[in-house]
Amino acid sequence: MPVREFSRFSLEHAIVSNDIVVVKIYTAWCSNSQAFAPVFESAAETHPEIVFAKIDADREADLAKEFEIKAVPTLMIFREKILVFKEAGAPPPPILEEVIRQAQGLDMDQVRKDIESGGS
Repeated sequence: MPVREFSRFSLEHAIVSNDIVVVKIYTAWCSNSQAFAPVFESAAETHPEIVFAKIDADREADLAKEFEIKAVPTLMIFREKILVFKEAGAPPPPILEEVIRQAQGLDMDQVRKDIESGGS
């Protein structure tokens, strides 16, 4: 599945409707964001079962503020409607692949129990 540009509303729908959503918050003027784009697009091609979303922090400033984005690019992964990963930076392909693999392998029942108990 190709990377698609999302807004607040389309992102909310994607998170509710899909098991895993990988989100890249970026800006058009940021050289790191631009350098990371091909890596992100390649991961999307490798994982057609996952939704890959990109969100322009300038166009969606309220959403970027809500997610407390301090730097771009920022990568976030939602699994079963829960934010399970958030980190600023542009990981190289092997690191991005490992982060995706770890998100896929999470025991979401345990994640929910940890959230309910206040753990991390």
